[in-house]
Amino acid sequence: MKVIILSNTKYKENDVIFNAISETETLSFKAFRGQDNKAQIVWLNNPLTIAEVEFSDRRYKHPTLKDANLVFSPFTGNNSLENLYSISFITEVTNQMFQDEEKYLLFKDIEGALKAIDGGKDILLVSLIFLAHAIKYAGAELEINQCVFCGKTNDIVTFSFPDGGFVCRNCAEEMMNNDLSPNQMRLIRYIFKSPDYSCVQGEKYSKEDKIVVFKHLKEYVKDDLGVYLNSVDTLIK
Repeated sequence: MKVIILSNTKYKENDVIFNAISETETLSFKAFRGQDNKAQIVWLNNPLTIAEVEFSDRRYKHPTLKDANLVFSPFTGNNSLENLYSISFITEVTNQMFQDEEKYLLFKDIEGALKAIDGGKDILLVSLIFLAHAIKYAGAELEINQCVFCGKTNDIVTFSFPDGGFVCRNCAEEMMNNDLSPNQMRLIRYIFKSPDYSCVQGEKYSKEDKIVVFKHLKEYVKDDLGVYLNSVDTLIK
């Protein structure tokens, strides 16, 4: 079974309880001597490590690790500050925006985002796509295909976060303040439409565009989901 480690807790001397997700569930399992620096699986203690694991057939109080093989570690490649900030961001989104039983929904996105960042993809854009996908899984998806009021698909002139999406010229109120540029609105549509991280095209959008959209999404998550993402400020500074 392939899993992504989210966190761990010390359990009796050097034993560890790992909290992880697979493609189908959130799970916990025990590893004997998992925190022993001499143990062969000490690398499993790093958050967001991806591993193939096998559990013992013996009956223990907790599912117990029998064997583990490293698939990917975000800490063995490029350990620049930007990469570490993005890892912190992915961890915070996963832990703060989702209940434990829902976190497995992010499995493919965590795996894809980490590998894209490690492969030199645009960190801000990858992080924006990850956040957009997380917002959808959390049930707060924004309308990016048509006017949120009338359903019109053309003559879109603004984006309303309080109303949840794009707004056409006919529906836009005169007092509605649009502080997003056309390119920033295109960026919002791009990140919500991106199916994965294989074709990230950061050069289409300026750093300023990404920062502006990040700030808006941070506020949207706070207002709509009641979650404050502290790591965004470090990521976009």
